[in-house]
Amino acid sequence: MCSVQHIQHCSVSFYRSDSLIAYNIAIFINGYFNMIILIRRESLRFISFITLLIISTASDAGVYVGLNVAQIPVKTDVASTKPLVADVRLGYALDAHKVEVGFMSSINDDNLNELVTDITSATSILYRYTANPKSSFKVDLILGYSQIDIETSYIQVDDFTETYEGVSFGIGFEESLRSLPQLKFKFDAMQLYRGDDLNINYFALGMRYEF
Repeated sequence: MCSVQHIQHCSVSFYRSDSLIAYNIAIFINGYFNMIILIRRESLRFISFITLLIISTASDAGVYVGLNVAQIPVKTDVASTKPLVADVRLGYALDAHKVEVGFMSSINDDNLNELVTDITSATSILYRYTANPKSSFKVDLILGYSQIDIETSYIQVDDFTETYEGVSFGIGFEESLRSLPQLKFKFDAMQLYRGDDLNINYFALGMRYEF
C-alpha cells in the first residue's frame, strides 16, 4: 500500500508526464500549421512563377490588322477568269499561332469572251501556324473555311450570283521591317474552294500591322 509521500510522488510524476505529452502535442500542432503556411507560401510563389512564365512566353500575343490586294483565279473546265479584290484581315496572334477573319470586296471584274466574272464578296476564317516564329522571314501554314459570292454576266443573259463555300488551305510568307518590326509585308497563296466543276484560288500581296 502506497504512503502519502509515494502517492504525492506518483501524482507529480503523472502530472509531469501529462505536461510533457501536452507540450509535445502543442509543438507538433504548431509545427504542422507552420508547415501548412510554408506549403501555401511556396504554392503561391510557384503559381506566381508559372503565371509570370506564361506571360513572358506569350509576349508576342496581340491584335493585328492586315490589308491585301488579291487576284482570285476562278477556273472551270472551259474558262478561267481572274478578278481582283481588296481583302481586310482582323486577327489575333499568340506566338506561332494566329486566328484571323478576312473580308473581301471587289476591285475589278474580269472577262473572257464576254463572260464577265466578279467576286462581289467573300469571307474567310483562317488559322495560321508559323513554322519559324523566331525568324524575321516567316512561313505560315494556313487552314480555314471560306464563303465566296461570284457574280456572272453574259450577253443577253441576266446576271446571276452563286455562293461557294468550303475548306481553304495554303501557305504564306512574311517579312518584318527592321526599323518597324510591328509592320509586316506578306504574300499568301491559297485555294479558297475546290469543287467538281470549279476551283477558286487566291494570290495576295499585302501588309499586316501588330498592335
